[in-house]
Amino acid sequence: MASPEACWHVLYTKPRNEKKVAERLSDAGYIVYCPLQKVRRQWSDRVKVVEEPLFKGYLFIKIEEKKRDEVFSFPGTVRYLFWLRRPAVVREEEIHTIQKWL
Repeated sequence: MASPEACWHVLYTKPRNEKKVAERLSDAGYIVYCPLQKVRRQWSDRVKVVEEPLFKGYLFIKIEEKKRDEVFSFPGTVRYLFWLRRPAVVREEEIHTIQKWL
């Protein structure tokens, strides 16, 4: 679905909906990246290793400028992250750096 003019944007989601939104968008054919880290969580009766998002409330989506508004039809999406009154664009190298770091 991504074309040469598609670039990575930061999509803000409802709290604790990052993985669900990423799954829905990727099932619909979008290129989505939600970096996850494994964390040990302790409850009163057990300790468990769970995957949680590295950036809480955010995920990355590679999408063309003219198709940006299509994602708001999916439940859990809120808005794009803006920088200088324009949707923030993340460089491909930065996505690769996050992937390599994890």
